[in-house]
Amino acid sequence: MLRRFILGLFLTTAAAWAQHPEDAFVGQKAPELKAGDAWINSPALTLEKLKGKVVLIDFWAFDCPFCNEAMPHVKEMYDKYSKDGLVVIGVHVPRIDYEKELPKIRDAVSNKGIKYPVVVDNTYQMWSDYLCNTWPSHFVVDQNGVIQLSHSGTGRYEDTEKVIQKLLAKNNGK
Repeated sequence: MLRRFILGLFLTTAAAWAQHPEDAFVGQKAPELKAGDAWINSPALTLEKLKGKVVLIDFWAFDCPFCNEAMPHVKEMYDKYSKDGLVVIGVHVPRIDYEKELPKIRDAVSNKGIKYPVVVDNTYQMWSDYLCNTWPSHFVVDQNGVIQLSHSGTGRYEDTEKVIQKLLAKNNGK
């Protein structure tokens, strides 16, 4: 019984350690996006070219249940705020080998109704640059390329939206 308790305690604390503290990267310059293995819905983008825009970067995988839970919220932000200057970039990072297949990724983007740019990061370069350690991970980058919100896992949708609204208001002089 004691062994089960210790094993259970270990597993639950290990999961908690796997995630970064909320907003651990706020105030840091966002790492530049890489060319990736392919871009879907857009030619390659860079944060340098997007200076002056608010950017939501969503690290996800097409067969990840937690990513599927977060996806409607990301799409809603795109639908709601892209006309105001929000740029959403999905970074598809495979969790397992079959998620690396480009035709399957393209099908997933189409089937999920994703209209915003998606870059495929099969080599985990951007994943590593952003120190991601769980799917999904989200970053809101301001007009100067500085991270204003970082979040690992699901949730914090209202917080994310408030940060986006605040940053977009600066563009609109509100």
